[in-house]
Amino acid sequence: MSSPFQYRPLLSALHQAGLTVAALHLTSHGLNPHTSSFSFDDLLHDGLDAEQWLSNAGFTSPAVCGHSQGGILALAHAAASHKLTAVFPISGVLPQQAKAVSLTLFRAFAGRRERLMNVINRMARFLPWLPIPVAAYLSLRRISAGAQCASIDFSKIRWSYPLTFLAGLFNATLSPHLRCPLYFFNARNDALFTPELINETFNLLDAPHKTMIWLPDGGHLAAMCPSLCRYMACIIATACASLQLPLRLTRRGAEDGL
Repeated sequence: MSSPFQYRPLLSALHQAGLTVAALHLTSHGLNPHTSSFSFDDLLHDGLDAEQWLSNAGFTSPAVCGHSQGGILALAHAAASHKLTAVFPISGVLPQQAKAVSLTLFRAFAGRRERLMNVINRMARFLPWLPIPVAAYLSLRRISAGAQCASIDFSKIRWSYPLTFLAGLFNATLSPHLRCPLYFFNARNDALFTPELINETFNLLDAPHKTMIWLPDGGHLAAMCPSLCRYMACIIATACASLQLPLRLTRRGAEDGL
């Protein structure tokens, strides 16, 4: 439900680590005014279109990073694209996993997922644009748990999604077969994307190379903690350099030994 406004600490850290950064405003997020045919597939194609735009501008071997729902989109992008050098999800899941329901307030219905989805899909057919606030399906307590150091900009943030979008997200089936190396980040104390769920997701994913990186703290909002952002940026830049992506040598990069 966020945009580049909320990820400035991470974007800045990646830039300081020597990477060229393109921050994407997805359909109906941030400064993007487009709302027609607002679906999970639209958001995926936003990323693929951005990849093509970057390629036309001379950036032919991009890497993709995304957090939470953006992590899910990053995994979908890495399964669809033939051009990515690497993918760096910060929390993510395959929506078709039975345990994915445990992310939501409907986790008591995890054993009756098909019935739950039938109810949601029927409602979405009759009330597709009904706005569903985040607190109606996710625990705000679990989202914010452990996030003492998070620096959050609330400008242009989404507070609800149309029911048709949520139905599409919950019904999405993503390929577990990624076409590029995978570096998966998650906080050990994430109360939403728990270590149990992340380990199951990581084991399901198939990639030419995959590495799991556990963050010591920060909870689900670790990607908005400046110190953890710098830590992740160093790892991401080192991985990209090992994959032959060129980095700029910045003063911060030189201090960090990049």
